[in-house]
Amino acid sequence: MSQRVFLANLSDFSEKGRQVFSVQGSSVLVIKVAEQFYAVANHCPHLGLPLASGKVEGSTITCPFHGSKFDLASGENLDWVTSFAGLKIPQWSRRLLEMGKKPTPLQTFPIIVEEGKLYIEL
Repeated sequence: MSQRVFLANLSDFSEKGRQVFSVQGSSVLVIKVAEQFYAVANHCPHLGLPLASGKVEGSTITCPFHGSKFDLASGENLDWVTSFAGLKIPQWSRRLLEMGKKPTPLQTFPIIVEEGKLYIEL
């Protein structure tokens, strides 16, 4: 059974369009793109590093550490380990940085906006 957890009043949501919340001991990144909210686990499934400073383009986020790209709505992995510390790496060297890990989706959570309040559903 799902559980609804209050995150914030819409008026208090970060003007930067993203905010990290601690939800039942887990770090969750909430991103607002236009009028749409997305909630994802605040860690890249590659090495568990935080995504909060990742580049957001439309409905995708790119890991700032290894360049893995994810769809914010579905969590689908769109590209796996394309850079190191922001520097693009050649295709042949990706296998080294993958460290044996297979492309993995990003965990997503439903967001509910109701009466000026933001909720996450777990």
